[in-house]
Amino acid sequence: MPAGLGGGGALGFAFETTYGTYVPPTIWVPIISEAFRYTEARYFSPQLRQQVMVSDVKQGYYHIEGDVVMEVDTNFLPYFLYISRHTLTKTGAGAPFTYKAVPNQAASVGAPMRSASITVIRNGVAFGYTGCVVGQYNFAIDTGVLRCTMTMLGLADVPAATLTTAGPFTPSWITPDLLGADAHAIFVASDFGATPTFGTASVDFDGFDVVFNHNAAAQNRIVKNRAASYISFGATDITFTTSLDFINRTEYDNFVNTLQRGIKLESTQGANPFATATDGVQIQLNRFAYETYDVALPAMDQLIIAGTTGRGLSVAGGDAYAITCKSAASIT
Repeated sequence: MPAGLGGGGALGFAFETTYGTYVPPTIWVPIISEAFRYTEARYFSPQLRQQVMVSDVKQGYYHIEGDVVMEVDTNFLPYFLYISRHTLTKTGAGAPFTYKAVPNQAASVGAPMRSASITVIRNGVAFGYTGCVVGQYNFAIDTGVLRCTMTMLGLADVPAATLTTAGPFTPSWITPDLLGADAHAIFVASDFGATPTFGTASVDFDGFDVVFNHNAAAQNRIVKNRAASYISFGATDITFTTSLDFINRTEYDNFVNTLQRGIKLESTQGANPFATATDGVQIQLNRFAYETYDVALPAMDQLIIAGTTGRGLSVAGGDAYAITCKSAASIT
């Protein structure tokens, strides 16, 4: 008989008290898809036994990895910001609370970072993963809606017996709070630094795709446990891709001259700017430079569009970027 549809699945989230120790879900997160997988370096013995094929297999070190794709909902994004290579500041006496995530230099999970247990229900069957963190974010506007693809890593797979004891799981849901086509504005600063000077919103951007990659990797050590010992972080790479209406040479000359500026995407409910919005997301790079700028003559009936990529740069005495979310969620 056929398997169940993906629409019957669910993803649960819980902060861990102890890194790598399973906690049943405290919230259920609406997602587009997930691809958590058990990844093992399994050993197949090549010993010579008068045969021309491997003769034995032993379990090897393993870890958890995979992508979670979600429409950005301000009720849930702050939870995932807490389990990434960021320092978070929460402000506000009541909803909406403001969660501001700025980069830190942590080499691995630990204060101020947190970790999560992820529970996934697939065709009525529960799977659990511990020590989960976000190693990369990819924010993009897709069909007018802000989406985020999170590349996640975890330490261990949860045994079925533990999940049976923790269950049965009953997902619950709240009304979606998505950021649609009327929510977005992009601003380019006239300068760069800890507080770039932003003017009015630009009207020339066609799409915006920004990636924050912390180059996370699972680390296994020689202990009597095959699961990963911890998740490490390498260099932080910030890149964005977009297309611009080609109006004049201004941006092309900025590319040639390596002009450095700030850029930000603001996505809010209604017409309110982020400063006064009740909920929304702001993604701000305080210093960037174009990496490529390609413009050519297309077909007769097509607009002349410049395809561009950019790189985020560090800021002396300040934060290179900030991801800020105004949310009704109250996280302690």
